[in-house]
Amino acid sequence: MPAIPEDTIDLGERLDPVRTLLRRTAGGDQRAAAALVDVLGPRIHGLAVHVTGSAARAEKLAVTVLRSCLRDAGHLATSGLPGEAAVLDRARRAAVATRPTGDVRSLAGPGPATDRTSDRREVDVLRVLLELPPAQRALVESAAQGRFPFTGTARQQPALTISEVLDALVPFGGPPDAETRGLSSLDALALADEGERLRLRELTRSPETAGIHRRAIEAAARLALLTAVPPSRDLRLAVLEGFDAPGTSAPSAPPDPEAVYRGTYSTPVLGTDTQRRVVGPPPVAGGLHGRAAEPPAGSPPAPGSAAAPPQWSPQAASAPAFTFRPTDEKQRSRRSRRREQQRARGIPWISRSLAAAALLAALVLGVLLLDSHRQLAASEDFTAAWADRALTPGAQLVTGISDNGTWQAVLTEEGLVLRAEGVEGRQSEVLELWGETDGVQRSLGVLELGADGTIEFTSRRTDQRLFVTREMAPGNESGSPSTKVVASLDPRAEAPEPG
Repeated sequence: MPAIPEDTIDLGERLDPVRTLLRRTAGGDQRAAAALVDVLGPRIHGLAVHVTGSAARAEKLAVTVLRSCLRDAGHLATSGLPGEAAVLDRARRAAVATRPTGDVRSLAGPGPATDRTSDRREVDVLRVLLELPPAQRALVESAAQGRFPFTGTARQQPALTISEVLDALVPFGGPPDAETRGLSSLDALALADEGERLRLRELTRSPETAGIHRRAIEAAARLALLTAVPPSRDLRLAVLEGFDAPGTSAPSAPPDPEAVYRGTYSTPVLGTDTQRRVVGPPPVAGGLHGRAAEPPAGSPPAPGSAAAPPQWSPQAASAPAFTFRPTDEKQRSRRSRRREQQRARGIPWISRSLAAAALLAALVLGVLLLDSHRQLAASEDFTAAWADRALTPGAQLVTGISDNGTWQAVLTEEGLVLRAEGVEGRQSEVLELWGETDGVQRSLGVLELGADGTIEFTSRRTDQRLFVTREMAPGNESGSPSTKVVASLDPRAEAPEPG
């Protein structure tokens, strides 16, 4: 690889390693492309998770964005933005264009800022967010995840609030024009509508105001530090598929155009030289195809014509000679004879179709019967477990408090049983049961929600208090429940207060 000097931003002293990776990727360096995926993959995937609310959709979106960045690496490396900001700006606009869904998550987690990452920039972003009042912090967190529900003139004041936060992350500089700063902030977060983008284009014609817009995009890229979520699988294989590094294969010259084949009814053209199909006219006993005086080009010579001079032309020299394989004619004859025998026996095609449909219906019915039998056996086992737990000495029947269905549980020293009806689920989320004893919380497992909104769960473990939360699929792996509580089953909440 030729030596490429490290890039800088505005000829300053700050290095831009992402821009260097983009330049090396544009030159075909596969190691630089893999490093680019490793560095920015978690941030692009996490931003897509927070915007779309789905890990599966986020992974597909991250792969698509990273592939486009590798394809346009040369353009991104020469843009007016730093390399990191240019890539994340493309990822943000692609994610917000999918119409954000799901819940807005807090970007300032409960843990200390120093425990989140070793990146000093992330600590600075957290400090700026934690200094905001709760209402302004919620506004900035929603905007960073693609939510901005204001319309009309009501968008001006929230846009100014967001611009102040972005200005604290990356100083805008330039003239203190409130409209330019607000519209630049909205566009940097991919929240500006068509009219606002046209107005911003008019305001940023001068270099000073254009710098405000560029630094707003840099600040929006800083916010993506707090939404970084590593993907569940390595994205390099999916992103780098089809990416060829220099040296792996020599650049090949464009292939020569294939010969122009011509054919008649006697000499059909059924393929090309690339497909390597050798075809030709079928032999006919007692005569030649086409005109007797002029046999078709490429046809095998007829008996008695060996003394005739061969026909040759420069155009026909590059074309392969057409020959016919006798096996093709044998196969055609065998198929024709088989069809004639079937017609003679009078076997209608509809009988075979009915037989296939009957076999398919039998298979489907068998699967449905097996599934019904399994569900019936599971229901009987749960009913027996409920009766056994309810008759155990010291058993507690607890009724849950929830606005999503009706919840009941029986708590004993030997275990617990839980039943719920009328529960509604959400896409890409699961319901997880948690137990709490003496202030210690633990997960009892993910609840299986039936198609009719019914939940039946048994466990040999028990706790003093139960509660159900919504978690991202396939379940919580951190050991700490989320704040989205669906139902609470606490025996102490039902006990009468002392008079």
